[in-house]
Formats: sequence, structure tokens, C-alpha cells
Amino acid sequence: MAPRHSPGGSTDQAGPRCPKRLAGNVFEPPSVLDWRVRERDIRPSPSFFLHRLLGAGEDAVRADFTALLAGRSFEAVLPNVWSQYLSDMRLLDALAQHSERRRAASEAEWQVVDCAAYTSRVLGSVTNRTEAHHERMQALLGALLANPLWSDRRAKWLFIQPHYDLRGTVGRKLAEALVQRNAQIGPVILATVDRDGAHIGSQMPYFDLYRRAVMVPHVATPELARTARLCLPGSCPADASRRGYLFHGDLSRFDGGVRGAMRHIIDHLRHPASLQAKILSRGTATDTNPEPGAGGTGRFEPTARHVAFRETSAATSRAMGESALCFSPQGDMMTTRRLFDALASGCVPVLMKSIGGPALPPPPLSPLPRAPSPSPPPPVPPPPSPPPPLPPPPTPPPPLLPLPRLVSGPSSATALPSRR
Repeated sequence: MAPRHSPGGSTDQAGPRCPKRLAGNVFEPPSVLDWRVRERDIRPSPSFFLHRLLGAGEDAVRADFTALLAGRSFEAVLPNVWSQYLSDMRLLDALAQHSERRRAASEAEWQVVDCAAYTSRVLGSVTNRTEAHHERMQALLGALLANPLWSDRRAKWLFIQPHYDLRGTVGRKLAEALVQRNAQIGPVILATVDRDGAHIGSQMPYFDLYRRAVMVPHVATPELARTARLCLPGSCPADASRRGYLFHGDLSRFDGGVRGAMRHIIDHLRHPASLQAKILSRGTATDTNPEPGAGGTGRFEPTARHVAFRETSAATSRAMGESALCFSPQGDMMTTRRLFDALASGCVPVLMKSIGGPALPPPPLSPLPRAPSPSPPPPVPPPPSPPPPLPPPPTPPPPLLPLPRLVSGPSSATALPSRR
């Protein structure tokens, strides 16, 4: 039975309090809030099977990547352009320990490709062995096509590729195979950081994969990741020392006017906790790939530029931990790393996106109407023909012959009849 409402806006103890109506069409928010997900609202996790299609090749990638890091965090060694997307290997490692993992593919609801494709790409780029990565993706394509479940219409596949550039990670042929299977045989669900990746670069042929994608988070900075691990849900006390707002980054990026609107809002706020307009704390302008270390152990060392970048990034992380509000305007995609850094730090993110147009372009099945092609201009009329020549003047009549003159004389006189 629904709780009874009192005239003042509160309810009996049988239910949550109701917002109280104030003067001037202003509503007071509920005083009793509980954002925790109730256990009965949690959907059961589906069962799945991990397909280790590359076998020893996948083991070698993970071993080489682990040696490269040598126990350090991603961002301690790798540029931000790589490290913020490196979630595939950790997700696959977590799935290997999941209770819903099945030992036989026939017992699973989902078939998961157990290949850290993006980690393989980063490893190839950092170690200057990109050809080895391309060969692994070609071998993965052959293994998928040879798998009987790949052509089974009842099988559902999950492919974890967190970076927004699908073709740049797995290659054109494998990307097209994913699209073809999804369109003609059965579902292929892509796990990536943002569905907006479809409109970056030349990704529109893979629109349907992005439209149905499962969202995975960006990787937060190591400082904020430690904060998030220490502050489990329900165990974090409110921090009264937080105050002000924060934004570190480019204030004039071409993003549909989002940062312009943010500057206008900031003009009306007081007491910024930290506002750094010139520090590209999440950019890559001064960041570089690591260099091989001595001894041939596979360990790589960060460059001096990357160490300087890390100091800036750590300063941003500390400022987020002291701020109450963290502006998170959209960039190339709606879900930027800045959003997940704010969540990990406990700072309330202020999301901003451009108004007008959907977050994704329309699907290819219902394209935008094409603008009518302009009709060809009317043919230029030929120049007017010259007027017909005037008829020649009429030929004058021949001159009249003179009448014969009458000559008087007897020889020529003629007698005329008399009129009498």
C-alpha cells in the first residue's frame, strides 16, 4: 500500500519522504536519499566461455607487457595516450576468475574472445614491433573464422577492445569480419570506452558495433585509483574540507561550444579550488614513449618528458581530491578520462555536452536525406537569327515607248470618216 502523505509534504515512516513544495515553484529535494542499488534490482550475470584463440601467442603478449611495466602502474611508464585505455588485459584477467565462467563453450550464454588486442597494439608500438601485432591480429581472424561457434546463429560473442579506434587496433580485415558476423549471422557486442567512437576518423562502417557497444571505463590515474580502492561504497565519510571547483585543460577547444559555455559559468562562480587553463594535464603534447632499459630484461624506462608530464598529472589528481566540483566537458567523446578521474577522486563531476544533434550520427540503415542535386541551368538560347534580308526593290517598269508623231503632208494623210 502506498504511504500516506501529510499536508506538509512528508510521509509516514512507512515510506520515503516526498519533496516539499515551496513558494515560487521551487522544490526542496528529498531529505532521505539512498543511491545504493538494491539486491533485488541487480540482474544476474550471464554465463560465458573464454576462447583463448591465440594460445601461446597471447601468453607471450601478456608476459612481455608485464616485463615492460616491471611492477609499475601503466601511467608510470606509458604515455597518457596509451595508458588511459589499457583495461582489456585486466578485464580478461578478472573474467578468468569470475564465478560465471564455464569450462565448456556449449554451457555458456556468451562466447568471449580472450585476446587483449589493445594491449598487443601498445606493446607493438612501444617496442617498435608493430608487424608482430599485425600478425597476431591476422592469426586471430583465422582462428575466429575456423571456430564452429563463429558461424552458429545462436552464439553471442563479446569482443573487448577499449580504444575508440577499432580498425587502428585490430586491422581492417578483422574489423570487417566483426561487422559481417554481426549483420549476417549473430550478435557481436563490442566492449569499448564510448559509443561516440563511430564518428571519429573513418569508423562509420562499424557504426552498428558502436551503437550496441558495452561501455567500459577509462583507466584513472594511479593516485586516484588508490583513492577509489580505499573508499569502498558505503565506507567513505563525507569530506567537509572539500570546497570550490576545478578544471585543468584546454579552455578553447573546438567542441561545439561546450568550453565556451563552461567559461561563461565559471565567470559567475567564486572560490575556484584550482583553475589551470594553460596546463594540458590530460594531453599528450609533451609526452613520449618509454625507452628500453639496460640489461635486456624487457623493462622500459620513462623519458624525462614523461616524468615531467607525470608531475603535472599528479598535481591535477591532488587538486581533484580537494575540490567539491570537477568540470568534465566533453572532448572527442562524451566519456572522457576526466570524468572517471573525478569519480575515483570523490569529486562531483559536472558533465557538459553540446546541444543539438544526437550523440551518435544516424545509422546507415536510415541515412539522412540527401540534398536534392541542383537542376542543370537552362540551356542558353541561341542568338537570334539575323532578320531576313529586305527584298530587292521592284524592277522599274520598262519606259513607255513614245507615241508616233503624226506627220502632215499629202502622202501620209489619212482621210478620217466624217461625223456628220
